[in-house]
Amino acid sequence: MRIVFLLLFLFVNKVVLGQNLLAGNYTSTDGRYTVIVEHNGSTIKITEPNKENLYKSSGGAIYRHTEPKYAAYYIKVAANNKYYSGKNGGQEYLFTYSGGNTSPSEVLPSGADNCPLYDKYAAMIKKDPNNTQGWAFCAAAALAYCTYNVNERKEMLTPIIQALKSILEQPEKCPCEDVIPATVWKSVKID
Repeated sequence: MRIVFLLLFLFVNKVVLGQNLLAGNYTSTDGRYTVIVEHNGSTIKITEPNKENLYKSSGGAIYRHTEPKYAAYYIKVAANNKYYSGKNGGQEYLFTYSGGNTSPSEVLPSGADNCPLYDKYAAMIKKDPNNTQGWAFCAAAALAYCTYNVNERKEMLTPIIQALKSILEQPEKCPCEDVIPATVWKSVKID
């Protein structure tokens, strides 16, 4: 009986803790962020639009960031098609397999596959050609919204908001509040 339990334990341990992630695109639960994942043995490489990150196994399903300044960050493999990204003492974020594209150029901000909000504003350019410039700025804001974390996003949005405000007849109201929060819009002044 002990041998059966031992074999069952080893099997479960191998299946649950030894899973390799499928190579390809993974998207956050909210659909706002997509990365490319390559899992080779004890290393996971995550290619973001602006950076490559390497994570090494620290035992079981946990992989830790290899750069010392990012040592608090980790990846927890949950299955062969999903993982959690987190920081020690912080919240975890679920990423799920969303396709087999593994070319970094396919994850870089280029529209359709990675950012439905970008697609929305790119379509507005065709629907409302009289306001092409405004919709183009909204599309750029959508890429910032889909690509960058909250801290980086405001920095990226500031010049877009300034340019957008400079062409609007009524600059007090943002035409694309789903990608530029009202509080951020109000906080940016035209130089």
